[in-house]
Amino acid sequence: MFGIYIHIPFCRKACIYCDFHFSTQLESRGAVIAALCREIALRKVETTDWGTPRTLYFGGGTPSVLSPGELDALFEALDQAFPGTVWDEVTLEANPEDITPELLAAWKNRGIHRLSIGIQTFDDRLLSWMNRSHSGKQAEEAVLAAHAAGFKRVSTDLIYGLPGRSEAAWAADVDRVLALPVSHLSAYVLTVEPRTALGHRVERGEELPPPDEAVLRSYALLTERARRAGADHYEVSNFALAGGERAVHNAAYWRGIRYLGIGPGAHGFTGTHRYANVSNNRKYVNAVQAGTLPETREELSPRDRYNERIMTGLRTAEGIEPEALEAEFSLRPDVEEVAAWKRALDLGELVPGGRVGTWRVAEASWMIGDSIASRFFSVD
Repeated sequence: MFGIYIHIPFCRKACIYCDFHFSTQLESRGAVIAALCREIALRKVETTDWGTPRTLYFGGGTPSVLSPGELDALFEALDQAFPGTVWDEVTLEANPEDITPELLAAWKNRGIHRLSIGIQTFDDRLLSWMNRSHSGKQAEEAVLAAHAAGFKRVSTDLIYGLPGRSEAAWAADVDRVLALPVSHLSAYVLTVEPRTALGHRVERGEELPPPDEAVLRSYALLTERARRAGADHYEVSNFALAGGERAVHNAAYWRGIRYLGIGPGAHGFTGTHRYANVSNNRKYVNAVQAGTLPETREELSPRDRYNERIMTGLRTAEGIEPEALEAEFSLRPDVEEVAAWKRALDLGELVPGGRVGTWRVAEASWMIGDSIASRFFSVD
């Protein structure tokens, strides 16, 4: 099995913090959609021995800017390349201001199982600061409308670590989203990327990110409120809420499962190579129209894949299984880096996982989990 990610590189506006590839020139959608369909056909040959695609994720950018006809074209290209596919999960990212009864009906009729709604915050002042197009009220109404339309799997995104937001205001955001009929919550700390509007403001001294201590308190508040709500905190930034389900597609990234990345700026993983498509719509369209894949490839050695599996595995509640890593890579962290392993155990940073023989980063240490994981890497 494998997953397919399709990057829709269009947004109505540019959020000040976003460094994903996108364009606000929506009039060029037609050429890009045609190229996406063409790339799906070109990529099919790579999946000959991969089995059947099981998960599909429309990300961006803002996939909800697509018309039903444009979305139909992509599904038809997928049907031609992978006939008879029965999807376990189809996710579409949507912004609240795009959600209408007509679009909800079209998405549901097209087989979208899961909506990921980008709320970020309910605070209208902060939404304006982010350059978001929706209000807090619109975000709430969008979730309620999706639920009323029959979407049982609705995920929402929140951002913490925002400048000038009090702990009480963050708690209000968390409580408000947990009171809505959502099945899943993703919460990410604000990161300052250098080539974004926010990055330039920070560089000029016009913005000051909150101190690390405040970010850690926000994360602790989030995990505690989610726990009290019965959430399954299954990955550092992801919570399956009471009665909800984990994101199936995203698990491929954490478990080393192969996936296709379609579209400008998309990344894919073949099992031995990682590729990245060019982050330029015009160059992407021209290349695909000429029948070539506009990508750069990186071959991953077994040691690279071992280190990646440790990094991504320790971002999850399932953790890692040293014995399984040894069987696949002839390396195991509790032997290769025994001193670092023992220290993490002594400090309580590493604890037994849910199954015998597995180990995970303790929830209280998840915010520094990448640093902990890096101590167990194998180096030449």
